[in-house]
Amino acid sequence: MWQRGNKRTSAYALIIGLLFAGFASQSGAETFDYAPLNRTLGRVVNAQGGVDYKAVKTDADLQAFVDQLAQISPDTHPALFPSRADSLAFWINAYNACVLAGVSKAYPVSSVTEIAPAFGFFKIYRFVVGERQLTLDQIEHEIIRKQFADPRIHAAINCAAVSCPRLLNRVFTPDELDDQLNAVMRDMIRNPMHVQINRETRVVSLSAIFDWFSSDFTSYVQAQEAGETVLDYVSLFLSQNDILYLQNHPDLQIVFLDYDWSLNNQ
Repeated sequence: MWQRGNKRTSAYALIIGLLFAGFASQSGAETFDYAPLNRTLGRVVNAQGGVDYKAVKTDADLQAFVDQLAQISPDTHPALFPSRADSLAFWINAYNACVLAGVSKAYPVSSVTEIAPAFGFFKIYRFVVGERQLTLDQIEHEIIRKQFADPRIHAAINCAAVSCPRLLNRVFTPDELDDQLNAVMRDMIRNPMHVQINRETRVVSLSAIFDWFSSDFTSYVQAQEAGETVLDYVSLFLSQNDILYLQNHPDLQIVFLDYDWSLNNQ
């Protein structure tokens, strides 16, 4: 009698143990899935950052990713985003995905400025992220810039304009985030669309991004004791030859380039 009871108890214990092990395994393996967005970016974004918005309109992977965004964020599921890199990668990818979804819904347009007046696409249109309705400006200014204070994000988030730093054709990942942010900022600063050093006229022409968000760049270099000006920040990512030129010519004039809001369409 005792033996039968012991066997039955052991069997129950085994079943319950397996159930708990299964739950623990699922919980431990749970991660935020960037694969759908990664597939979308690989299909619709070329090496120059041009986007095939016609293809985006019917892209099932982007819709699956947007559906996931609506339910999950670092606020709703903090266990999925244990580190700063996890959270920052999420918000960069979320911003870029929302821009793709919003522009493709309105497409065909020749500029995001046509979607709503007075840059309403960024200030008025709302996207559901982590069960919250957020504008693109809220994601950029109230979350990404305010919470992370990393000027490299200005080369990572994409506003669907020609003058915006190019959109990567793959997602930002927590494990690679620091290297990816350095790479996109270096790519931006070494691209004459965004930074031009004219040695004949002694004029440095910079993207308007360095004017609009100058405090982001100057605060960073001051905190790192790497300088005090926007040009000091730019120098962190220039070639050694250009760095030496700037150091030897401290009286260079700085001007800001006009921003081309034409759509970054392929």
